Amino acid sequence: MSTAGTLEDLREIGAYLQGHFLLTTGRHSDTFFLLARLTERPDKLVAWISLLQEQMQDIEARTVVGPAMGGIIPAYQLAALRPSNRVIFAEKGEGGKMVFRRGFQLELGEPVIIVEDAVTTGSSVNKVIDAVRDQGAHVAAVGCLVNRTQNQSVPWRVPFFSVLNVSGIQNWAPDDCPLCRQGIPLTKPKQ
Repeated sequence: MSTAGTLEDLREIGAYLQGHFLLTTGRHSDTFFLLARLTERPDKLVAWISLLQEQMQDIEARTVVGPAMGGIIPAYQLAALRPSNRVIFAEKGEGGKMVFRRGFQLELGEPVIIVEDAVTTGSSVNKVIDAVRDQGAHVAAVGCLVNRTQNQSVPWRVPFFSVLNVSGIQNWAPDDCPLCRQGIPLTKPKQ
């Protein structure tokens, strides 16, 4: 039996894949984290989110925000572990900008935690940060299940927490992808 928060835990449920993949950022990689396989398993997810909450227990926030789609379920589960927190989500609007719809509103100065399933470049989280700040709220922290930033700095200056940090995973711009040059078919696992 594996321990929550490990690569082996993800491999067991089919959330850790190897091949030739198109990432949400448009970059290509030989590794993909299909974390929908984790979020469809509440028995597994609650252990992962509990580990994230332990790291974030001193972060004061009133709202947890998840970017649609991958961050919605982890954000919901984190909010469930934080008394008096509510949960909302941001979704893509015009021009790829993240926006709040469905009547979701943040108060001026309201402290918010953003939760994503996986972070590679941080661009999706950065768009959610912009949406939060556009409403005058304050981002207190960012958390994720899998951090695959390769220890590169993220494009935001708030505390950043993750359950699993992975390194050594390659990703390339499409024009520089060695897997494309080898003729290996590109896979879009989220379709």
